[in-house]
Amino acid sequence: MGFKSGFVGLLGQANAGKSSFINALLGQKFLIVSERRQSTRHRIRCVLTLPGAQIVFVDTPGLHKPVDKLSRYLIKQAYAALSGLDVLVYMTEPWGRLHEEDQKAFEHLKSFPQPMLLLVNKIDRTDARTLEETVRAYQQAGLFREIIPVSCKQEANLGLAANKIAELLPEGPKFFPDETRTDRSQEFIVAEFIREKIFQLTHKEIPYSTVVAVTHLAEREDGLMEIFANIYVARESQKAILIGSGGRMVKEIGSLARQEIEAFLGRKIYLDLQVKVHRDWNESEAEIARMLDRA
Repeated sequence: MGFKSGFVGLLGQANAGKSSFINALLGQKFLIVSERRQSTRHRIRCVLTLPGAQIVFVDTPGLHKPVDKLSRYLIKQAYAALSGLDVLVYMTEPWGRLHEEDQKAFEHLKSFPQPMLLLVNKIDRTDARTLEETVRAYQQAGLFREIIPVSCKQEANLGLAANKIAELLPEGPKFFPDETRTDRSQEFIVAEFIREKIFQLTHKEIPYSTVVAVTHLAEREDGLMEIFANIYVARESQKAILIGSGGRMVKEIGSLARQEIEAFLGRKIYLDLQVKVHRDWNESEAEIARMLDRA
């Protein structure tokens, strides 16, 4: 059998653990992780090269009930990402039943011809009976070649899942060099780490009204990596909250983001964050697309 390669769409409800799955397989954090919905906004390709296969994962925004223009745009992007892919992997949790949100997503997925695999994540949080009931309920959907229980937190069955995905791929060439892990730039990954901390530290509409853009990333003469980034919000009141009293909030965001960025780059950095208003950027699809392209 020859070398296998292809593009694999990773789908599922928000917070199912899609980003954690890819990060664990790659052995390094490239995708942000949040307990909140809509933390993933972009199609991000992450590359796993095995001895006999290369899997190019396409992480997509979580599938969820849209509540505003931004969430409707993200769901549209998630389904648009499926065209041209070789395999679809859906991730869910051990609900003990077929979750109604998954059932709605399956109605869309029935029209796609690609082979599909189901991963039941977070098995470390459930018991054997609930897991068995979950597998039985999702088997009845009739969409999946195989159902694999996994735990991203404990890294249980992740190698098995990767091998099963590779088996479904067609024979083909390597699309990326062996050392490649993502098709995104350092600037993009750094911006995502900053945005992750905004999700972690702020509430209500603030993280959903935020776009982060790195404007400068370069090594200084003293060897320190210098990074400047803008945090855009939709209203002046959101800017005040993000800055915080005496600048405390933006300083905390920067402090936590610095730890992630230094671990990713493997070196010390200087990080400068500026909060700016781009009024009502999240109120039209055209402006949403333009601002997300800036990130």
